[in-house]
Amino acid sequence: MTTDDTAQAVRNAIEDRATYLYLLLKEMQSANGDAAEDMAKRAIFKYGQLKAQNMPPMQSPVDFVRHQMRPGRQGIFEKEVVEETPERSEIRFHHCPLVEAWRRLGAGEGELAQLCDIAMQGDLGMVSQAPFELRVAASIARGDDCCRLVLEVKG
Repeated sequence: MTTDDTAQAVRNAIEDRATYLYLLLKEMQSANGDAAEDMAKRAIFKYGQLKAQNMPPMQSPVDFVRHQMRPGRQGIFEKEVVEETPERSEIRFHHCPLVEAWRRLGAGEGELAQLCDIAMQGDLGMVSQAPFELRVAASIARGDDCCRLVLEVKG
C-alpha cells in the first residue's frame, strides 16, 4: 500500500466516524431537542480525555504539534506547521474528511459549523490537562480556506 493509499484509507475511516456523529446527533436531537448538542460535546470531550491517557504528556504546544505531525498523518488532513515554539504553535489543515462526509450527507452551513464544534471537543479534551490552550482560529466547516489550530501557553 502506498502512502497515498494509506492516507485515503484513513480518510475513509474518518469519514465513517463523521457519518456516525452526524446520524447520532440527528437521533439525539429528535429525542432530546436542543440538549443534544451539549450531550454530544460532553461525550466527545470525554473521548479526547481518554485518548490523552494513552499519549505521552503534552507539556508545550510543540508536543501537540509533534503528535499531530507524526509520520504518515500529514497527508490525511494535508497539514502544515506554520509556527512552532514552546509558547505558541499553529497547524493548518487544508482538507477535512469529516466536512466532506457531512456535506455528502446534506449538512448545511450551520450544521457543518455545529458538527465541527462537536468534533473538536475531542482535541479540546485531549489537551484539557495540558499547560496550554487550543483555539480554532479558522475552520473549513465555517467556510474558511483551511482550519487553523492555534496553541498557546496558558497565562
